[in-house]
Amino acid sequence: MTTEFDGRRKELLEINSKAWAGEYDFPLATKLDSSLKKNSAFIKKVKTGLNQDQYANVLKDIGSVSIEKYLSEVIVSIVDGLCKVSKNDDINAAVEVVSALHQRFGKQFIGELLNNILVQMMNPSKSDDKDDPSCVTRQKNLLRLVGEFYIVGILGTANDFLDDLDIKVIRVYSLDKRRNEPILTLLLKYLLNFDIESGRSLNMVQSFLRRYGHIIFVEDELLPSDTKNVLKQIFLIYTEAVFGIMMKLKKQVHKLDVRNKKAAIRTGRIQETEQLELDEKTKLFEHFKSVASFLSQVCTIPLPNDLNDSAEEVEEEDNAIEVVKQAASSDEDLYGVWEDVKEKNFYTVIPSLGELMEAHPEICESKSTQSNKDGEKIQEFLDRLEDVRGNNLEQLVVEFNNLNLNNKATKNRIMRFFIETSTVNNLKYYTRFLKINELNLSELIEELIIYLDKGFRSRIHRNKLNVKNILFFVELVKFKMVPKHVVFHKIRSLTLNITSTNNLEILTVFYEHVGRFLLHDADSKDLMREMIGLLKEKSKQSNLKVNDKLAINNLLITVEPPVAKVQSLRHVPKLSSKQKFVAKILREELNADTQPLVVKLFKSKFTNLGQPEFQTMVDCFSSPNLVNYDNIPSLAKTLSNFGEKNKFLVVLCVDTVLENIIRGLELNDFRMNRTRMAQVKFLAELYNYKVINFKLVNDMLYRIVCYGHPQNQPLPQNWEVEIDLPNNYFRVQICCLLLLSIKSIFMDTDVGRKKSSNRAASIKRRNDINKNLLGVFLTFFQYYLYCKEAPFPVDVRFKLDDLFKKYKSIPTVKRYDTINEVIASLDGAMQRRKEAELLLEKEDEAIENETEGVDSVTVSSDDDSDANNDEEEEDDDESDDDGDDDDDDDDDDDQEEADEDSAADVDDSEDDDDESDESDEEDEVLLDKELSRVSSSSEDPLSEAEKARLEVERKFQEDLDREFQKIMLESYGSTQQSQSSQSQNLSGKSSTFKQSLPLPSQLDLSKRSSPRANQQGTVAFGLLTKNGKNQKVKQLNLPSDNIFAESVVREQENRKRDKQRIITLASRMDD
Repeated sequence: MTTEFDGRRKELLEINSKAWAGEYDFPLATKLDSSLKKNSAFIKKVKTGLNQDQYANVLKDIGSVSIEKYLSEVIVSIVDGLCKVSKNDDINAAVEVVSALHQRFGKQFIGELLNNILVQMMNPSKSDDKDDPSCVTRQKNLLRLVGEFYIVGILGTANDFLDDLDIKVIRVYSLDKRRNEPILTLLLKYLLNFDIESGRSLNMVQSFLRRYGHIIFVEDELLPSDTKNVLKQIFLIYTEAVFGIMMKLKKQVHKLDVRNKKAAIRTGRIQETEQLELDEKTKLFEHFKSVASFLSQVCTIPLPNDLNDSAEEVEEEDNAIEVVKQAASSDEDLYGVWEDVKEKNFYTVIPSLGELMEAHPEICESKSTQSNKDGEKIQEFLDRLEDVRGNNLEQLVVEFNNLNLNNKATKNRIMRFFIETSTVNNLKYYTRFLKINELNLSELIEELIIYLDKGFRSRIHRNKLNVKNILFFVELVKFKMVPKHVVFHKIRSLTLNITSTNNLEILTVFYEHVGRFLLHDADSKDLMREMIGLLKEKSKQSNLKVNDKLAINNLLITVEPPVAKVQSLRHVPKLSSKQKFVAKILREELNADTQPLVVKLFKSKFTNLGQPEFQTMVDCFSSPNLVNYDNIPSLAKTLSNFGEKNKFLVVLCVDTVLENIIRGLELNDFRMNRTRMAQVKFLAELYNYKVINFKLVNDMLYRIVCYGHPQNQPLPQNWEVEIDLPNNYFRVQICCLLLLSIKSIFMDTDVGRKKSSNRAASIKRRNDINKNLLGVFLTFFQYYLYCKEAPFPVDVRFKLDDLFKKYKSIPTVKRYDTINEVIASLDGAMQRRKEAELLLEKEDEAIENETEGVDSVTVSSDDDSDANNDEEEEDDDESDDDGDDDDDDDDDDDQEEADEDSAADVDDSEDDDDESDESDEEDEVLLDKELSRVSSSSEDPLSEAEKARLEVERKFQEDLDREFQKIMLESYGSTQQSQSSQSQNLSGKSSTFKQSLPLPSQLDLSKRSSPRANQQGTVAFGLLTKNGKNQKVKQLNLPSDNIFAESVVREQENRKRDKQRIITLASRMDD
């Protein structure tokens, strides 16, 4: 870049602009010299004097010589001189000279000068290809000069010179159509668009931007902003085009390289014409690459990411190999290719000749100069070389170079010695000798390779076998002295003609000695793998004998021995003593006999377990596959006993088991089949012990069948779902296992805690719902069976028979004979499933509301009965070895007794009421302790904001309870006074109201109020009163603007809204 010339450019721009306006004339002498001699000398000087040394004399002559008559000759001469200007200093001198002539003659000079310049810059036609190099050079020089002329104000737009230009020039450059465009941009578009793929304009653009890049792409005042933006766009577009052509050339070079390599391997020779084409393309690609790098920096455009892909891939592969080597053991690294370190160093560590000469300066030349004749000297050396094992090879190399017999006769003697030698064991030493002297004996090495190559070619198709020549060739390959195309031509020819005589034996010798080396060498591993693949294909030919196939298999094992898989050590987490105890009890000691003892043990010690022990319990309950299969029911029963007091543990374990089942469906690894069966068995046992309901089991059945299929819809003979192929029947087996393991589909239908008048009807409804759900699933399951490939395995058929035999008594279960019957039945079955699920949700909601109502009426007595039940529960666990039906009956009897006790407690005296209040307080304390323990055992503790919110809600609830009690006491005043007067007359003692008042959260007041009491402006409540042994619920209408009434109504609305939102979210999850 010529930033130092920018100041002079500004001065010339100002002067030339004034000259165009007629405000400035070039200073002339008082008397101009008009002699022919002086003018002729000036014409010659203009042609040769446009340089830094002579331009001052030219400027002096411009002001002193009268050249008006010879102006046309001057223009022709100056254009010839401008075509040869290439240096930056010469360009500056030419600008000074042309500016001076412009200032003296004006448009008369510039118009004709521009016409001649445009003629010289025209692109050549096809017939002028021979003159193309000189034309490119001329265009490159003139383009930079035109740029200078435009910057200093000599040239403007095409419209200024249309009258002075030839018609041909106007037509070629299309100046009449773009007359208002600057001359510089017109020329750039014209030149850069011509034959861009040949790269003729690359040097032109590179030289132009080196001089003017700082003016175009940096803020500068030399160019107008509009022209600068146009120039930027021109070069940006050109850069993108160069990038595209460069990537295209890269692909062509790669394609030609692959083609030439295949041809060389196929023929064993490099084709000159093809190699010449590759060299030309490679040279052109490198030219584009260098210019593209320059343009990328100037135009601030990043190079394409794919430009260095091949290099990056090689680098990644090398890094990968290095990582593997570092990770592998030392024995594997050493014995993979080489037998030991010594052999590896023998072939890979090659000292240079200069190093050996410096390392052995003490070797006396007398040993090699005992004989005067050269023939005797070389013979003596060859005798010593033949006994190379008894002599130091490096010393022999030094002695050979001290003989100074590097002539053709000596090379012929050595060549004959290598050909006639019969000592096979010395071949690797001879080859190392040649490798060290590779620079001095290059011709000898080439002749030896040609000789061995010819011998190989003849032996491939003839019944001859020269093991010595084969081994010599192999040793040359190990030292990387044989070209790759020659090596793989031999391997390919031997492989293709494997059935010919001795070819298999030759290939075996070749692979045994150099196979692993080629397979692990970075330069040849890809080609070697292709050869191995070709050999594997040839081994499948039917015309091969059994022995030949065995020999090929042994050959492949020799090259690629099977790798023994190293098992990585499992890092077992360290467990504390308590954690080991928990795992030992639940995974090894738990069975049907010890289950009550385990439950009693953990119930008494559960509150003392910390977070690590709790997590160990979760792991044990969530991993039924680690338990004896026969003990899975005991594990499920143990978990069910924690359901009442430790719901968080139960929910966490059930969720983990469900996630593991789904993960097994996703992986579909046959090695996990036993684990998956244990998980499904555990899920069935959880249902048998009422930990989960039948709806969850039904949903999991559909998940097992439909997981992974498009839109959760299995299709017949769909081989695109890899995790559930038509010939994979494991999902059928686990569905059968789940349904066969559950004892009854009615285990969860009796969900009410209290006996009620509609309990039998509720149980019947839920039984019908479960029947409908099971019937619909088994219909869909039969459709899924038709999606599988028939016939089924015998064990699968037996399980299906047992499944339908077990549920044949259920009316909704029917076994179909054809897929058409199944599809016809499915039309209405899926609708029945939705209706059944909707009824089940309504049933659960009704039971929940009923339970809340009962709890609100008998809150105090329930607390007493629950306390009694808790005390009796531990005693029952010790003898809990009976069946599930007996357990249910015992629970019902206990519940009835609790109901009777609660009814009797209501009729007790006032002292019993005090005891009831105390038990309520004790139960609340126990409940608070339990909640605090569960929250502390959870993985996510409450945040400070959550604790503050709970504290605010608790205070609000206390204020609400106090307000409610105050209102009830005030409304009870009149009744209390009348009862007090009557009781005083009878007993003479005053009666006090000691009945425990229900809390608003324990009494559903809105449902107990009469519809007629809901008057406008009031809110109806139910007030519990006691008169002797009789209890009544009295209506109480409070004003709607009362604080307590507003709070209760608002709380009820919030509960309804939250409940509706939960139902909506659940329905969306089902969809």
